[in-house]
Amino acid sequence: MRIQGISDMISKRFLAVFGQSNTKKVLGVLIFFSITILIVFSNFNPKQVTLKPDEVARRDIQSNTTSIIIDEAKTEELKKQAAEKVQKVYQEDTYALTATKNEINSFFTLVNDIRAAGEDNNDELQELLDTTNKEGRTVETRNSSSQLAQYLINATPEDLQQMQATSLSIIPGLMQKPITEENLDGVFDQASKQIDQLEYSLQAREIMKIVIINAIKPNLVFNKEATDKAIKEAIDAVKPVQKTVKAGEKIVREGERVTPEQISTLEQLGIQRSKSYPLTLVGSAIFVLLTFWLTIEFVRRYYKKIYENHMLMLLLGLIFILILSITRFLTVIKIGDLPDINALIGYLAPVAAGSMLIAILLDNRLAYFLTMIMALYVGLLTEGNQLFYAITAFVGGTVGIFQVYRLNQTSDLARSGFYIALANIISIMTLSLIGGNVTLNLILVGMVIGAVNGILSAVLMIGALPYLESAFSITSMIKLLELSNPNNELLKKLLMEAPGTYHHSLMVGNLAEASAEPIGANPLLVRVGAYYHDIGKIKRTDYFVENQRGFDNPHEKIAPALSALIITSHVREGVELAREAHIPQDIIDFIEQHHGTSLAKYFYSRALEEDREGTLSEESFRYEGPKPQSKEVALVMLADSVEAGVRSLQDPTPDKIKNMVRRIIQDKLNDGQLESCDLTFKDLDVISDSFCKSLEGLYHKRIEYPEIIVREFEKRREKHGDHDNQSAEQD
Repeated sequence: MRIQGISDMISKRFLAVFGQSNTKKVLGVLIFFSITILIVFSNFNPKQVTLKPDEVARRDIQSNTTSIIIDEAKTEELKKQAAEKVQKVYQEDTYALTATKNEINSFFTLVNDIRAAGEDNNDELQELLDTTNKEGRTVETRNSSSQLAQYLINATPEDLQQMQATSLSIIPGLMQKPITEENLDGVFDQASKQIDQLEYSLQAREIMKIVIINAIKPNLVFNKEATDKAIKEAIDAVKPVQKTVKAGEKIVREGERVTPEQISTLEQLGIQRSKSYPLTLVGSAIFVLLTFWLTIEFVRRYYKKIYENHMLMLLLGLIFILILSITRFLTVIKIGDLPDINALIGYLAPVAAGSMLIAILLDNRLAYFLTMIMALYVGLLTEGNQLFYAITAFVGGTVGIFQVYRLNQTSDLARSGFYIALANIISIMTLSLIGGNVTLNLILVGMVIGAVNGILSAVLMIGALPYLESAFSITSMIKLLELSNPNNELLKKLLMEAPGTYHHSLMVGNLAEASAEPIGANPLLVRVGAYYHDIGKIKRTDYFVENQRGFDNPHEKIAPALSALIITSHVREGVELAREAHIPQDIIDFIEQHHGTSLAKYFYSRALEEDREGTLSEESFRYEGPKPQSKEVALVMLADSVEAGVRSLQDPTPDKIKNMVRRIIQDKLNDGQLESCDLTFKDLDVISDSFCKSLEGLYHKRIEYPEIIVREFEKRREKHGDHDNQSAEQD
């Protein structure tokens, strides 16, 4: 017994904790957070083993799938060969010849200066020769530098001048061909041979060799930046060497030492565990946490009704997870040996389907924000040009929202796929041009994938929509379009049994719908709500004036209180009929609230005339309510009262219509019927003007034709029979 008591206590506490609103939200967020991390992390999560080069394998490791991988060793070898084949890039030095001549002239100028300075100048000339001959191009001579210096001392000025002129004349011939650092030795040999053929003394030729060889400069200078660029282009041009690893093929055998090439293969197959395994998990969690916080905060700030509704938040999470799961699945798809085409699979992510579902089921502006978030995840889950995939997903999703923003017929859903496909094709073509990937084959494949994405998104959205509508009891625009169909069972019954009410409902719908969009209400919801607002009159059609045929009024035979009870009961009876027919709650709200707590004035006035004791309660002649809770219901309430009031006018002139409309709206306002909805005074002015415009067009005066014209028209009609079907009247 004691154990049972403890169990009951724990159960009660568990229910108390997990039944709380905030706890449900936290649990829901944690569940979706965990699922999202798994989806994201699965894209990065390496599996199974952690091997190191030269480590002995403890078991056979084989591939589980047939995959195409890159042979990195052969690819690197090809890149190395391509880099070696690249010739160095040189840049012409237009000043090389001038600089060479200047050095020769400078040498002989220094010799003349030293000679002119005094007699004891052998040491200085020797030092000049040694310095010139030791700049990196030492010339082997038979005579020592001392002997050569002595020759320079003893030489006549004419001899020196002749040596200088001859040296300068040799240089242009040597430097007329391209000279680089690599071929300088050949130029030196050529210079040495030319000098040896001169009819000069040995000492003079050796001095000229020292001067000329040390003065010659390359006229082509090595351009490292351009060479590195050429090498990079050559390396980039090398296509990766691919090889196919078949399912079941052994990559590493037991007892063998693991090579770097095998580890590379294992990494590409997803078998080798990455060194950044924990960091990847942490990074994925932070990214998911950031996007969840942004989304929840956005919904909390701008969509409080959705934030406070657990079912709608659950719906939001399910759509999000659905799109992420499909995107992750698509990234696994590989098409044969076509890596370039496989890289385009990221364009298949059906973000537009999620965007349209959110726009249809929840809110179109919220859909824009979620489209951006889902596009970020597309970029994260795909490989290749992730930014382009994210951009295309966002564009496609945005176009999808545009197409379902205002639906007029169900065929608009299928048409949305065409526009999404078109947007995807344009995006893919544009991004391919930006990225420089203008291969015709790839662009065509990208266009096909973009078209498939549009069709896939539309099919996915159309397929999921009815299930989500039903599961979460949401009245979407699609459901509203179905309810507006005249073949709906309740509407057909209303038409057959209460044609006056049916016509009245159509009129109310037209009036209210014309005013909806200017005040920010949903026109389609307003129209459908107007169609069903008086559905309860089917139960007792003859008690409502629009359905009474002839002059027999059943209210004249019963007490005013009973008449008021019958009239006000059409609201409750309408709700019952709607629930039996599984009409959505959003439409039932119109049935419940379209009269609010208004007073049945006519029957209350009659009852006051008969109440001689003064015990009559006004509350018994009022509708049960509640008052309109939304703009849409309030709009139908006003349109309902205005249509009935204007129809009762004997001569509905524009002034009478305007006065009637303003009086009815003022009465509803004074009676407090509009205090629970968010209509503003400006909205009421817009509604009033719209009602007047619509009613004046409906009740405008007709042109009265003279009797003689009417008779002539009848004669022509009899003569031509059914051939002439023109109307006898003209607006």
